[in-house]
Amino acid sequence: MSFLNFITTFENGWKPLRKGIIKFFNFLEGSEPNFTSEDRMNLYTIVYNMCNEDPKYKRSYFRELSKKYKDTCEEYIISKVWPSLQEKKDDILLKELLKRWSDYKLMTCGLSSIFNYLDQYTRHFTFTSLEEINFSSFNYRVYEKMNKDILDAIFSVIGRKLAGEMIDPTFVINTLDFYIKFYKCTKKDKAQGEKMNRRSASLSKKINLINSEGTVFEIDYGMALMSKRFEEITKTISVSRDVDVIAVDKVSSKILTMIVEYCKKQRNYPNLMTGDAKFVEVDPRTLLDLTTSACYMKIESLEQLTWSKVDELIKGKTPEEIAEMFGDVDDSNSKLLEENIQKIESLEM
Repeated sequence: MSFLNFITTFENGWKPLRKGIIKFFNFLEGSEPNFTSEDRMNLYTIVYNMCNEDPKYKRSYFRELSKKYKDTCEEYIISKVWPSLQEKKDDILLKELLKRWSDYKLMTCGLSSIFNYLDQYTRHFTFTSLEEINFSSFNYRVYEKMNKDILDAIFSVIGRKLAGEMIDPTFVINTLDFYIKFYKCTKKDKAQGEKMNRRSASLSKKINLINSEGTVFEIDYGMALMSKRFEEITKTISVSRDVDVIAVDKVSSKILTMIVEYCKKQRNYPNLMTGDAKFVEVDPRTLLDLTTSACYMKIESLEQLTWSKVDELIKGKTPEEIAEMFGDVDDSNSKLLEENIQKIESLEM
């Protein structure tokens, strides 16, 4: 796709979204009516299509939409919140701050409902939810920049109250609650930032998987975390080393190749592979080996996918027919198959 087509296609989706956002801003300021349910659903559908590689948009635009969402939050703060707080002091500043914080929460609530489908993508790829974007934007653009003014105003109001002035106690409590909430989250954000820096360092690592046949599969650290078994092992791996080795003795090269392929696609397209029936359109013996390996490696989404296919194959068949279908199996596969057949029958999957 050419750069021009990329811009044109993205803008075709963003223009009506932008128009809807402006309308919502105006509604909050009292100059336009609110969305109808039809308006809201139309905007939600545009976001859904742009995140799901709809043919109309040619590709997924979740990263671009995520940035636009954050920019929109900050635009509202800069254009509506920040100007209203300038030149104000003491209780006048605090009352306006509480009002604007309330308005901002209302704005982000409406905005998040439109961009709701985007939330799962931001969590998966950036480990950040829309709620966290909402809060961090206000924290950075208002609380951190006006921290001293806000604290001075709080001390002034509390001092006047202690001196006997009649000040609404609810107002004082709400103000302190606002300040403490942001103060705690600021400390938490710093701790999380340090944790994310350590995580980023570890994500650049490579893991070598070596099976019983001696075949080596190189994967990155993030892909290894998709396996609960590997996640437990990688907790002991030092991030100072570039490459580490994990033995996968019970998985053949053929099956490990399939699992690595699955994990790559599942990580890049989290909604695609879980329901992709084509991935498990294999012969019964391969399916059983794939299922056993998924259980051994503790990859939950792959376990669910493979066992659903096994359930489809064995439904309505006798034990003899099932045995004939899967052929000779080793003791571990046989036991696993028997246990999960019982689970399927008891749960009526």
